[in-house]
Amino acid sequence: MRRYLIISAVLFMLCAKAVSSQYLAAGRPVLDQIGSAGEVGPSFGVDYVLPELHKWYGPRQLRETYAQPWYTRESFYAGEGYRRYVNQLLEGANFYDRFGTSLGRGWLVYNWTQTQPEARGSAIMKKPFNDPSNGGSGRNTYTGFFSRLVIASDGDGHGTYRLMVGDEIYTSFTPLTFYKPRFNGLRIDYAADAYRTSLILSRPSEPNRDMRTNLTHVVGGHAEWDAGEDLRLGFSYVGAHNANTKNDFVSGNPLHGLLTSHQNQDLQDLWVRISDDSPNDNSGGAVVFSYDLVMVDTSGREIRGSEIGLLPIVDGGRNVGGTLVADGSEAIVLYYDLSGLSDYGSENLDSSDLRRASVELAIANDYRIEMTSDLQTDGQRRNAEPVFLGFDRAVGNIADRSNSNVLRVDYTLPAANEVAGVNWTVANWKGLSLEGEFVLNRRHGFYPSPNVARGYHAITEATAAYNTLLYRRFPWTLFVETFSIDAAYSTGYWLTEASGIIRYKDRIPQRYEMVDDDDDLDTIPEWERPLQRSSPTVFPGYDENGDFIYDHNQNRNFQPDYDEPFLRFRSDRPEFLFGLDMNHNGTIDRFEDDDRPDYPYRRDQRGFNAYLRFNIKPGMDMLFGRQQVRALASSGHTRAWYIMCNWKWEMPRGRLRLFEHAAVLRDDIADPINRWVQPAGLSGRMRRVEDLLVGRNAWKNVLYADFEHWVGDGVRILHRAKWEYWRQRDPMELVWKREGRMESGFLGMINKAEWSIPIGLSVLEPRFKSEYRKVRPFTRRLPAASILEETFFLIWTQPILAETVGVTYFPRYGRQQFHTEVQFGLELTWLRLLDGELVDVKSDFKGWTAVGQFINRVGYQGYQLAARAGLRIGQRSFAAGESQRTSLFFLSINAGL
Repeated sequence: MRRYLIISAVLFMLCAKAVSSQYLAAGRPVLDQIGSAGEVGPSFGVDYVLPELHKWYGPRQLRETYAQPWYTRESFYAGEGYRRYVNQLLEGANFYDRFGTSLGRGWLVYNWTQTQPEARGSAIMKKPFNDPSNGGSGRNTYTGFFSRLVIASDGDGHGTYRLMVGDEIYTSFTPLTFYKPRFNGLRIDYAADAYRTSLILSRPSEPNRDMRTNLTHVVGGHAEWDAGEDLRLGFSYVGAHNANTKNDFVSGNPLHGLLTSHQNQDLQDLWVRISDDSPNDNSGGAVVFSYDLVMVDTSGREIRGSEIGLLPIVDGGRNVGGTLVADGSEAIVLYYDLSGLSDYGSENLDSSDLRRASVELAIANDYRIEMTSDLQTDGQRRNAEPVFLGFDRAVGNIADRSNSNVLRVDYTLPAANEVAGVNWTVANWKGLSLEGEFVLNRRHGFYPSPNVARGYHAITEATAAYNTLLYRRFPWTLFVETFSIDAAYSTGYWLTEASGIIRYKDRIPQRYEMVDDDDDLDTIPEWERPLQRSSPTVFPGYDENGDFIYDHNQNRNFQPDYDEPFLRFRSDRPEFLFGLDMNHNGTIDRFEDDDRPDYPYRRDQRGFNAYLRFNIKPGMDMLFGRQQVRALASSGHTRAWYIMCNWKWEMPRGRLRLFEHAAVLRDDIADPINRWVQPAGLSGRMRRVEDLLVGRNAWKNVLYADFEHWVGDGVRILHRAKWEYWRQRDPMELVWKREGRMESGFLGMINKAEWSIPIGLSVLEPRFKSEYRKVRPFTRRLPAASILEETFFLIWTQPILAETVGVTYFPRYGRQQFHTEVQFGLELTWLRLLDGELVDVKSDFKGWTAVGQFINRVGYQGYQLAARAGLRIGQRSFAAGESQRTSLFFLSINAGL
């Protein structure tokens, strides 16, 4: 019996050893395996655990297992093939959610976490590189696979939602709250039958980098509800605020923000600047009767600087009868040194013990109050420059001291900016349509108090509202728009750096804009802001074909098309275009580019515009209107009565259009703009154009007409005329004092004719263009002139290899378009200065230009190639005897679909 037991035990041990070796040799996993669904961690199999001390140093054959086959200690590849390290299962690594549930294999595309309280607790990874050694793809999945946009969606019978993460998501709530054509962040939308909602989250402080303690957050939302068949109501909220991950998340209202670690320090220096709010009039500026600094410590005691001997150093201004006065460009600056606060009084007070500091001013007239400190600078580490920010300003332009009062202005550092508003829309309810919005803007600031959890909290409010009404009852139409936007209304906020420094002054403003400046509607903002695309070339209204290229310089060279040989026939100068100029700055509104957010109306203005239109007959109507606008904080008014008529007549072989706009107005609100200027042969650039206030007290009339008609099958004739006339109503002495002219404006006429003459397979195209301009600027610093320019064109098109035809019918001329052609052109130009001279034209001249080119159109690898080669030569002879010769050789290939 004993022998049987011994033999049985030996056999059992041998079998167990064989089974375990079989499992190892087969590469079966022993440890660190995923068990059943939802189980995370190694599966512990007690049957396979062996009391062995042997350590295996052979390479792992499979990344997915931890088994070490005994035969991998040696490597001889002559008889056994080499197996390289590859991923045998799905590409990527294992990921799990916060509950430990397996999400499967894949790559990290987007991750945003914020841990509080913890230093460097904000981590955001939008573009992680997936390391191949860790199961990654070896590429950037966010930008490579998904092109910087990831979308998830779902829905049921009641509604649908969509979650989007991207760098450039077109996002628009309302005109006064949020408009970013390239929003960087996260957006969640949900829509049901009667309501729609949107939520946005973003970290604009370097959104594609991680590990930050100080940061700027943006959170917002918009909801709309169909309250009736014709009524829609909406609510919007957007806020930008500072965040510090060292603080507890529930410490106060996070939407109100807090001071960064660099800002929340002892205040050492405080400056107060009082200046004239309307410096252009050089009178009625700020009058300061008295001033004092009022401080409150952490125990609640109120301490006045005058009582303890803390007086400011006063610089600037004029002493008039015991009061300080600042007119025009003058400014009164008060400097308080708080670093030696313990030297004043007997309380042994220190700057770190303050919870609040306010400047008390007895002030009158048209004042502007700005403040800064050693914590409010341009962010330079050495020789930092204090940057003044506005804190208060007078309402209107008071000059008789009737607004005398005592102001107490709290000094705080910005911590958050938020806007909240409601909007409404009524769509054609019994002929009535309404659309409007009301928004409250709240800017939050805190006094730097390192010894308390949160310093004194100050809130500054501003409002903005507008409403438009349209009522139709044929043949009458009534339109009324009212608006009011405070001067302090703002939808921008400062961005904090990782160190907590905020640069209040920089070449590129370190600000996040909730409403961008995109006057030309190309989704690329005009102004430069951090971490976003911007465009220095802005062509609002001049891009009628929607290709984001200036229509008067489509070939993007250094010469406008209306001044370039042969191209000048199709392109007319911008001065000949018609449009309305409701802000009366001399530039058509749809051609204006400014440096302001794209609000529907300008800040610091309140007023209305209304007109009544009457339809006389189809294609003809007339309207009468009234415009009245006033500046709220600055000075200025606009009052105008205007009339407008338009007539459009369609004929069997032509079209006539006529527009007339006349107004009598008083406008002294300046509206400067930016304009693209591209002199011939020089690089183009944006130039600031100031408003000369031509309509300060004037008559204004704009008449435009064009007539296009066809004679026969191949002759097209176009006539275009524009007359813009300004007549000043002020006395001549006052106008000349402003260096202006009593009468100014523009008169221009263009006549064009072109004829297409088929000659066999060839085409001869004679063309003629006559352009007359009479320019008389308002300012006498610019010359006035009358110019007549006439140009004759002759173009010959000769196909070669005529058996190859691409298009069998050309719609306009009824001819074929061949793959290979040669063209020859001749242009003759005469320009005469009938009166005066212009800046770019000094004398008469005549010239000629000849062009010969070879054109080939052919398909290539799925694309349509157009190859052009040729030579252009020309000569221009001036009246003074000088001549100028030019030549141009070109060889270019274009490819398109």
